[in-house]
Amino acid sequence: LNSKRPPLRDDVFPPEVDRRGPSDPARVAMRRFVPLSRKSGGVLRDTLRPHHPNPAAPSTKGWKAAVKEAELPTTKFEEELRKGLEHGLPGASSIVDRTIPTFSRGELPHFAGLNSFMKAPYVEDVHKVGDYDATVIGVPFDGGCTYRSGTRFGPQGIRRISALYTPYNYEMGVDLREQMTLCDAGDVFTIPANLEKSFDQISNAVAHVAATGSFPIIMGGDHSIGFP
Repeated sequence: LNSKRPPLRDDVFPPEVDRRGPSDPARVAMRRFVPLSRKSGGVLRDTLRPHHPNPAAPSTKGWKAAVKEAELPTTKFEEELRKGLEHGLPGASSIVDRTIPTFSRGELPHFAGLNSFMKAPYVEDVHKVGDYDATVIGVPFDGGCTYRSGTRFGPQGIRRISALYTPYNYEMGVDLREQMTLCDAGDVFTIPANLEKSFDQISNAVAHVAATGSFPIIMGGDHSIGFP
């Protein structure tokens, strides 16, 4: 079957790709998907397979995502690199990439650094959460659990797994680092085995963050923490 496949050609591309050079990544990628056209009734017809979408077509989700990515600024990313070098010391002389500091600071590497949510800045002084668009709050409480306890360790687990992710989502073309400001205010001091006082603490914490204009994002904890 492979011997019967038409050869690939390098001269049939959409206008937005055809204007680029032969070594352009979009042209190189397209050569895998655009086989030799055939003449049928005097009409040039591409023999594209339906399960092989044209990666350079503006109508595809991948192309749209790539365009969105190109439009995103890199201001906050560059600021993070600068702070990393300033606070974490420049890397060893043998390190070729001079954006790498000696001490891990910021998002990278994902397996290192302090355990805040998605490596967001940890705000120890909660009076400053109003400087951020959104504030992550951990609620380590499972006193309302009726069967299996343990969700009090949820905020720690969520923070650990969040370190594996980047603030950029390719499909949506959204970069949380560039398009908003996010901080981690730590955990609410809940009172073990006392629902009423724990709920009061949760209400206090969320009310404070909301009053500053920052959007509170809550990490539990069992389902009872939604009551207050």
